[in-house]
Amino acid sequence: MKNVPAETRWVIVGAGFAGAATAWALGRAGLGPGLVLEQESTYGFHASGRNAAILRLVEEDPIVRTLALRSRDHITRLPAPDAPLLKPTGGLTLAGAAGIVALTRLRDESAASGLRAELLPAAEARTRFPLLRAVRFDAALFCPDEATADIHELLTVLIRHARHTGFTLHTNCRVEGVMMAGGRAIGVHTSAGDIKADAVIDASGAWAGRLGREDRPLPLRPLRRHLFVSGPPAGGHHDSPFTWVEDAAFYFRPEGDGLLLSPCDETQMAPCDPPTDPSAAELLAQKLSSHAPSFTELPIRRSWACLRTFAPDRRPLIGADPTVPGLFHLSGLGGFGMTTSAGVGELMADLLAGRSPDWIDAAEVEVSRFGRPRGVNA
Repeated sequence: MKNVPAETRWVIVGAGFAGAATAWALGRAGLGPGLVLEQESTYGFHASGRNAAILRLVEEDPIVRTLALRSRDHITRLPAPDAPLLKPTGGLTLAGAAGIVALTRLRDESAASGLRAELLPAAEARTRFPLLRAVRFDAALFCPDEATADIHELLTVLIRHARHTGFTLHTNCRVEGVMMAGGRAIGVHTSAGDIKADAVIDASGAWAGRLGREDRPLPLRPLRRHLFVSGPPAGGHHDSPFTWVEDAAFYFRPEGDGLLLSPCDETQMAPCDPPTDPSAAELLAQKLSSHAPSFTELPIRRSWACLRTFAPDRRPLIGADPTVPGLFHLSGLGGFGMTTSAGVGELMADLLAGRSPDWIDAAEVEVSRFGRPRGVNA
């Protein structure tokens, strides 16, 4: 706390994937120095350290898919001597008969984006992946390019690289407001004192969208989701790919000798360290009883919850605040913060540097889009 400087180039609020990736990308582009300020005692305390660690690339939204692919390419090139950042498990998306048309479209869109994606009938999928014998479905989309990630090592690598390029991380440092002068954000008021900066980047996860906008917060909703770790399934899981069951909206993947499962629950909550709710386990049991009844017999070893924050269209908010010069936002990363981390960091760094990226339409994620008439992109 004594070493927090009174002035810097960039102040980044939040040390989850959004903030860490922004610092990494700015440093990579030679655009330091800066500060990353985190209110908790460690980085990645909230959703960034509690997610399912799934690198899902067959996203239906083309903007999210573009960010995910860009991020995957960066992550695979990151030097990480301590542990591999990605484990190429592959991913499965399962659907009943009514969902085959949608799976086929998703396969075609994924292939057009350069992904390997294969549509399998249920019998073939169960032969190749024996764990699926416990699940009811009619077709599967298999993408061998998908993976799981070591989320803690990835976040550490991003922070480490940012530090090497002029950024410093300060934990237990709560940002209490924006410093204003001449109608412009010129820094932040914090629990460690005032810090002047050329720009302030709000990457505070569930707390985002309120800084500098206390009377008109951005339309972001933090939604609680639960994850559970079970005992081992009968016959083991044989390192099965992670699996999304579209019809029932739940997913599972290997975790140790057991399974990590989520009922994909969404309950709106105020920003906090969310407690678990017993009703989430009941929801999971209901979904499993309909689509994977044998899984209902698995003992639950542990569970936890985190807040995933979404904009109304479930795309990120990335860019300049439309009414407060000097204030920028990187938020609304929902359930794809880790997956898109390096991509959104690169985009944020480009926008801060005044560059127009040629690999994505930045207007699709700009903060002012909710005030535009429908169909207007600029």
